[in-house]
Amino acid sequence: MKSASSQLALSVRGLSKTFTLHTQGKTRIEAFSGLDLEARKGECLVLHGPSGSGKSTLMRLLYANYKPCAGSILVRHGGSWVDMATASPRAVLAVRHSTIGYVSQFLRVIPRISSLDIVAERLISHGEDAPDAREKAGALLERLRISRRLWNLAPATFSGGEQQRINLARGFIRRYPIMLLDEPTASLDAANRKTVVELMQEAKAAGTAIVGIFHDEAAREAVADRLYDLCSREEAPDIA
Repeated sequence: MKSASSQLALSVRGLSKTFTLHTQGKTRIEAFSGLDLEARKGECLVLHGPSGSGKSTLMRLLYANYKPCAGSILVRHGGSWVDMATASPRAVLAVRHSTIGYVSQFLRVIPRISSLDIVAERLISHGEDAPDAREKAGALLERLRISRRLWNLAPATFSGGEQQRINLARGFIRRYPIMLLDEPTASLDAANRKTVVELMQEAKAAGTAIVGIFHDEAAREAVADRLYDLCSREEAPDIA
C-alpha cells in the first residue's frame, strides 16, 4: 500500500494573500490567511464557498499568476518538489509545461489561430508529430461536439459555450499530473456537461489530482472526493 505522502501532488501551508487598492487610499483587502490544504493523486478536491470567499484567487495562486504574501505552495514536479510561491519564472514555466494544467473560465489565445491548432499545440509542444496531434485534437473536438466547420476558424467569434469547449479541449488534450479547473461546466448544455464530467473522471482514474471550483451541483457531486470550505478553512468529510 502506498504511503499518504507518496500520493500527495500538491501541498499548501500557511498561505496568505492581501490585496492593496492603491487607487482607493491604499485600502487593504485580505483574501485569506493561514490556509492549509492538500491535493492527492487520483482525487478531486473541490474549493467551496460563496462569491468573494477567495476561490478564484486561490486558483491563481496555485498557478503562480499571483504571488502570496506568506506561505508555501509545494507542487510535485517530476521527482522533486517546487514551491510555486518562491520559484523563479523559468521554474514556474517548467511546472506549467509539464505538471499543472489550468482551465480558467475564459479562453485566451493568439488571434487568428484555428481552433484545431489551439488544441493540437499542447501536444506538439511536448514533441508529438503535428499530424498525430491534430488527429487527436480533432477527436476531442468531436467528442465535445464542436462542429467540423469550426475547426479551421479562430474561436474569437464563437459562442461562450463553444469557446469554453475549446478551452476544455486544450486543457484535457494531454494528461497533466495536476489539473486546476475553474467552473469547467459553466455555459455548457446537459450533453456537454456529461462529456466534461466523463473527461474529469477519466483524468482521475489516470492519477490526475484535480482542484476545482464548481457551482454546478450535479457536476460537483459526480467528481468530488473531498470538499474544502474557504470560509471555515476546514475540509468536509469525504464525499461518498
